[in-house]
Amino acid sequence: MWSLLTFQKPYYKLKIQDEKDVDKLVKALKNGAPTAFDELFSIYGNRLYGFVFGYLKMKEEAEEIVQEVFLTVWRTRKNLKPELSFKAYLFKIAYHQILEHFERTTKQQEYKHHIIDEAVDFTNDVDERLNYQMLLDKVETVINQLPPRQKEILIKKKKEGLSLKEIARQLKISPKTVENHLSEALKNIKKELGIENISAILLFILN
Repeated sequence: MWSLLTFQKPYYKLKIQDEKDVDKLVKALKNGAPTAFDELFSIYGNRLYGFVFGYLKMKEEAEEIVQEVFLTVWRTRKNLKPELSFKAYLFKIAYHQILEHFERTTKQQEYKHHIIDEAVDFTNDVDERLNYQMLLDKVETVINQLPPRQKEILIKKKKEGLSLKEIARQLKISPKTVENHLSEALKNIKKELGIENISAILLFILN
């Protein structure tokens, strides 16, 4: 038994021996004989490894499943039924272990992708907020650098919501002059920021 547990040699390379005494070995194993366990392992270990590896295509994972199968056999040895096929019993356990492996791997992959997606979404969200805040800060800086009359008219129009005529009346200038100042203000902002559609940002920052 200990050759399996301590891996004294690669167990998938053990020589296959004669199976004529399998029934006797199973009975001996049922009674707790470690030597019977080793003998059964030497008979079926290589075959079982080939079966598992055929599904997984991964050496270490296949070895682990073979080990787990034989450990299960040892732990449940008192429940063995010598009259039934020991080989079929082994391969049935192995098959269920393979299914569990695939199910576990799938869940791990799904969880990993979920975590990655959340991390990407969070990073993108933070980046977008930071970039937008930087843009707002820059817009505010550009507005403060406008000529006084352009800044005044821009604020009255975008923040206070006054019409061109109302602004003209307050400042005692013509509506056309107000329109020209406003047009120049927006043109200067677009030029500094390289953004065509600035209206929404102006509404946000001036409110």
